Amino acid sequence: MKIKSVAMLSIALAVCMLGGCAENTKHEIVVVSTPGELSSSESSEAVSSLNSNEKSSSSIGSINTTSGSSIVSEPAVSVTKPQVSVVIPQISSSEIQESTKPEETFSSNVVSSSKEEPAVSSSSSAKPPIVTSSSSVFSSSDNSPVTPSFPIGTNSYQALNYSEVKGIWISYLELSGLVSDSESSFRNSIGKVYDNCVSLGINTVVVHVRSHGDAYYNSSLFPRTKYLGGNYDPLSVMIDEAHKRGLSFQAWINPLRGCSVSNIGREAGYPMYEWAGNEKQIVSYNGYYYLNPAYDEVIDLIAKGASEIVSKYNVDGLHIDDYFYPTTEEWFDSEAYSNSSYSSLSDFRFANCDKLVSSLYSAVKSANNTVLFGVSPQGNVQNNYSYMYADVEKWCSESGYLDYIMPQIYFGFKNSYQPFSDVVTQWDAIAAKGNVPLIVGLSPAKIGSEDTWGGDGKYEWINDKEILKRQFIESSEQKSYGGICLYSYNSIFNADSDTESQMNDEVSALKAVLQ
Repeated sequence: MKIKSVAMLSIALAVCMLGGCAENTKHEIVVVSTPGELSSSESSEAVSSLNSNEKSSSSIGSINTTSGSSIVSEPAVSVTKPQVSVVIPQISSSEIQESTKPEETFSSNVVSSSKEEPAVSSSSSAKPPIVTSSSSVFSSSDNSPVTPSFPIGTNSYQALNYSEVKGIWISYLELSGLVSDSESSFRNSIGKVYDNCVSLGINTVVVHVRSHGDAYYNSSLFPRTKYLGGNYDPLSVMIDEAHKRGLSFQAWINPLRGCSVSNIGREAGYPMYEWAGNEKQIVSYNGYYYLNPAYDEVIDLIAKGASEIVSKYNVDGLHIDDYFYPTTEEWFDSEAYSNSSYSSLSDFRFANCDKLVSSLYSAVKSANNTVLFGVSPQGNVQNNYSYMYADVEKWCSESGYLDYIMPQIYFGFKNSYQPFSDVVTQWDAIAAKGNVPLIVGLSPAKIGSEDTWGGDGKYEWINDKEILKRQFIESSEQKSYGGICLYSYNSIFNADSDTESQMNDEVSALKAVLQ
C-alpha cells in the first residue's frame, strides 16, 4: 500500500488538478466566510493484486453526542467567532502536492493499488478556478437537511466511543483480500485483522461498509458488494468481532461514488439503476457513475442509507471521507444549476454539499443519537474549497453537521508547501471555532517512499526517523485534539519487503506512545 514515486509520476497529470496541487505561498488570496477512496478502476487486476459488546473497561469512555458536544475530555477552549479568514493560495501548475489517503486513482485508464486524490479529466484544457463559499447567503429552505422519505427506525444501542481516538482505516481493498467465502472464514479473517490492531494500541476501526454504491451488509437500497463472498451478513460479523475486542466500529461510506458504468446491471431493482442513463441523478464520469447531490431524491437515498445502517446495526459511528464532487467541470450538474436560484455555480455546489452532510448527520442522530458522525476531508484546506466544494469551516463552526473532523494530514515536517506543523495548527484553529474534536489522519503508507511532491522534504519519509511518533505527539498537543487515525491497515501490517524493516521501526516507536 505504500506510494512509489514511479506510480506517482504515471498519474501526475491526473492528480495535479483536483486536490493534488501544492500552494505557491507567494501568491495568495483571502476568502472570508461567516462562521456558523475516488473512484477505483474496480478491475479484477486491482483486486487480485492484494495479498493480503458493550463497554466493560474503565478505560472506555461513554460519549454524549448531542449537537454541539465534544468527545474530547478536557474542558473546551473559549473561542470568539468573528468572521473567519481562510487563506486560499493560488495554485502553481508546476507545484503538485498530494493530500489524500493513498488508495486509488480517479483516472479510468490507470490501475493503482494506492488511492490518489480525485483528479479532473486530464483532457481538460483549462485549470479549474479557485472557488469559495459565500454560504452566508444560503437560505434555510435551500440548505435544510433532507429527512428520509420512509419512517426512520431507531436503535437503542449505546455507542462505544473513546475520548481519545486511536484509529485505523480498513478499506475495501483490504477487505477484498480477506478469506470471505463463508461466515466462519470471514469471522476468522477479520478477527486476525482486529487482533493486529489491538496489538498496536488501536481502539477504533474505520471500516468500509459502502465503497461503490454497494453494501457490505443486508440492504434494501444497495446491492451486495462484489468484494466479499458468501451470503452471510458481513457487517454483523465485523461489528461483533470488533466489540468483542473493545474496538469502536465506525462505518465508512462513500456517499456519492457508484459503480463502473459497465457494472450498472448489478444495480437492477435498486434506485441507482432506475436513474442510470439520464445523466441527472447519477452522472457518468471517467467510466464511473457518481450520484449528483443537486437533487433532493439523491440526498434522500443517501440519508436513507445512513438510517438503514444506524437503525439496523450497532455501529458506533458513521464516517465519510473526501469524496464530494468528482470534478469541477460545469457539465456535471449544468441542468440542475440552470434550474436553481443560484447565480454562482460554486455557491450552488457548496449548498448541495452542505445539504448532503447535514442530512447524513440528521439521519444518524434520528436513528441513534449516541452514534457519532464524522467527516475526513483533504488535509490541504484550500483543496476542500477549490475542488471539493466542502465548506469545512462551516461544518465545524455550526451545529448540525458533524461530531468530529478528521483531516488527512499526510504531509511531512519538511514538506515545502504544506509542512505538517503548520497544517495541524491550521486545522486546530478551524476545529476550535465550534469546539469540534480534531482527529488527525496520519499516513504510514508514506514510510520508506519518496514524496514526489514534498519539495525539500522529498526524501523525508526515507531518511528521517520516528515521523509517526513525532506527528502523534504534536497532534496531541493541539487544543482541539481528539485523537489520530492511521491510513492504512495494509501499509502497516502488510508492508512491502523493501520497507518492512523501516516500517517496523516506525511502528515500534509509535506503539510506545500509543499504549
